[in-house]
Formats: sequence, structure tokens, C-alpha cells
Amino acid sequence: MSDPQISPRRAARYERRLALAAWLRARGATPNGLSLFAVGLSALAGAAFFFALRDPPHYGVALLLFAALCLAGRIVCNRLDGLMARRGGMVGKAGEVYSDAPDRLADALVFLGVGYGLAAWVPWASDLGWAASLLAVGTAYVRVLGLACGLREHGEGPMPKRTRMLAMAWAALLAAAGLALAPASVVAWLLLATLALVAAGAALTIALRLRAIVRELESR
Repeated sequence: MSDPQISPRRAARYERRLALAAWLRARGATPNGLSLFAVGLSALAGAAFFFALRDPPHYGVALLLFAALCLAGRIVCNRLDGLMARRGGMVGKAGEVYSDAPDRLADALVFLGVGYGLAAWVPWASDLGWAASLLAVGTAYVRVLGLACGLREHGEGPMPKRTRMLAMAWAALLAAAGLALAPASVVAWLLLATLALVAAGAALTIALRLRAIVRELESR
């Protein structure tokens, strides 16, 4: 990366991702495989969230830490699949489908796992899980809608995919620490608040992207 506007730290991170992508490719990994593996990690994270507050506290801490690790792994996979495809000459005809469609399922697996896992503490938590899942899909739909209208890709908004996963990963870490120090009910409300924040942020993201698309179309 020779662009002088890119900071050395960012350039170093990019080079590390390139090296990791090359290492994975040399061992048989493919971009589509990474996309599907990210769904598997999300399923494991959702299951860990679902069972975390249903087990004795020491198991709950381990499950929450495992959920955070899985979400971090998903973020890495999402960063590497496109990079491997572009730099490794592995862009397939169905690459966009593998890149985008699995992410919608992955989001739902995480948010529904959290929502149904909290239903024992807050009866409407599962409804919030569904709301977060549908709104997450909505952010991607609006982004693709802009592309279908012949516009540039619109990424406005406070809650894109990576931010959603980071929010849940940090919530899992904080919940794990809290579960060792506080009652499980307090931890349940922490996770519920994070889920509500993600849903509200996704709704705002949809609104901002729609506004940007409409303005761009009307300015033509």
C-alpha cells in the first residue's frame, strides 16, 4: 500500500491480513469457504449466548468468552474472504452470493441466540432478537437497493455489519466479567441493552442510507 494518506498502522494491519490470507490460501482455503465458515462461527456464538445464562455461572462465563471469540473469528473471515478473492485471483461467478447471503443468516443466528437465551429473564427478549435480525437484513437490503439503482455503494449509518458484531463481542466480554461479579439478572439486562442498541442503530442506518439514496437519485 503506497498511498501516502494511509497511516503506517493501517498499512501494517493490511499487510498482516494479506499474509494471513496467503497462508490460508496455501492450505486450501477459499473465499467461499471462509464465508461459509463465518456462518458456522455465528451459529456457535448464537448457541453460546443461548445457553450462557441457563448454566451455572462458571459455565456461563466460558460460554460468553467463547461467543466473543467466535464473533471475532467471524469478523476476521469477513475481512479475508474478499481480500483472498481479489488478491488471489479467486473471484468466482457466484462470489457475490457467497459474500453477501451468508452474512444475513449469520446475523440472525447471533441475534436470535441472544434473544431466546434471554427469554427466561425478559419474556419479550426473543421479539427483540427478531427485530434486530430483520433490521440487520434491512441494512444490507438498502445497500443493495442503491447498487440496483445504479448508484455507488452506500455505507452510511452507525451500525454496519462489523460494528454489530463488535458490539455483541464486547457485550459478551463485559457479560462474562459481570457474571463472575454480579447476579445473572444484571448480565441479562446488559445483553438485552446491547441487543436493543444494535436494533436501534440498524434502524437508523436504514433511514440514513435510504435518505442518501433518494437524495442522490433526485440530484441526477
